[in-house]
Amino acid sequence: MAEELQYEETQRLVSLVDDATALVEEKGEHAFKDFSTVGSCWRHFQTYILVVGLDGTFIVHPDPNLVGKNQIDLKDVNGKPIVRWFIAEVSGEKRSGWSHYLWAKPNHIFPTWKTTYVKLAKAPSGKEYIIASGAYDIKMEKAFIVDVVNEAIDLIKKEGIAAFSALRDKTSEFINKDTYVFVIDNKGTLLVDPPFPSLEGQNMYNYTDAFGKYMFREFIQVANSKSSGWVDYMWPRPGDSKALKKSSFIKRVTVGDDVYIVGAGMYLE
Repeated sequence: MAEELQYEETQRLVSLVDDATALVEEKGEHAFKDFSTVGSCWRHFQTYILVVGLDGTFIVHPDPNLVGKNQIDLKDVNGKPIVRWFIAEVSGEKRSGWSHYLWAKPNHIFPTWKTTYVKLAKAPSGKEYIIASGAYDIKMEKAFIVDVVNEAIDLIKKEGIAAFSALRDKTSEFINKDTYVFVIDNKGTLLVDPPFPSLEGQNMYNYTDAFGKYMFREFIQVANSKSSGWVDYMWPRPGDSKALKKSSFIKRVTVGDDVYIVGAGMYLE
């Protein structure tokens, strides 16, 4: 289920990376000089093209002190391995993807959420590079939610319930901003809910939200009747108790004899 990008800022980010990727695939390493030109479409204010080797070496970056340095172990304040996740995203079937992490804006002390789009480019030389660009405090897109659910499902298909530990890990790509992946079984038992671990193991089939909606029943109904879809309901943000409007993407996955319903959501207020 593909989701169109809703916001202009996100669309511009994707277009910039797509164009940069096309340039590398046409001109090869000669394009790197273009990306480094201050004031060009590739490098303007806080927007810039980043080029990373598949070994984690920064090849193009606004900070000349980082160029040529291997940053494979670079992490954000939560310990999220940023460059390793870039590599993981371009190693997938789509050869592209999104990464969300905490990073300080230029000349700022405190980190804020940054969203980066990464794409794999193959130069005429045969070498492959990660082409990336990011933006701070970008609005949550439905496409981000769909992507993280699909990535969680791929991991569950590969590892079974052993994948649940990764879904709870704050250094993973499965937790960002106020978005996280949750899992229930086909009877409504909550198996994974990182912000509310005390609810794990409880059957939520008869739970109703602030408006009386049996949301977990609807998760099961949508997953079993349509395989995937969106459900709107009321649920508190992590660390809060006030219920807010939330919309979650729900998708069914079967592993052996077990059926899991995997979801992630975005707050609408």
